[in-house]
Amino acid sequence: MQDVATALDNYLLTRFGISFERAIADATAGVVSLRLARSVQIVCDPVARYAYPDGPDGGVSEQYQGVLTVEGVAYRFRCSVFEDAGGTRYVESIGEIAAIGWGVRLSLSRR
Repeated sequence: MQDVATALDNYLLTRFGISFERAIADATAGVVSLRLARSVQIVCDPVARYAYPDGPDGGVSEQYQGVLTVEGVAYRFRCSVFEDAGGTRYVESIGEIAAIGWGVRLSLSRR
């Protein structure tokens, strides 16, 4: 799993200037980066939410599952995102990421 996440992180940083974790954190907040809009799709659904009202920052931990598609390769993922009382979001953990499908497109000349 770490190899897949590292490869995605390296690719996204090199090609688009955005990290894998930032892309996931933004997607779970409903934000789509314009840098990723044409080549990367992220669809995710919340599956659990835990509030920490008595914690030092009054934060919320949310769990998501979804599909990330990069250049035609689809990856299933599960992650946990923490949001503090001030609205700052970050990925706490990525529990699963696995390739689930890919497609190839060929461009043929019309002769």
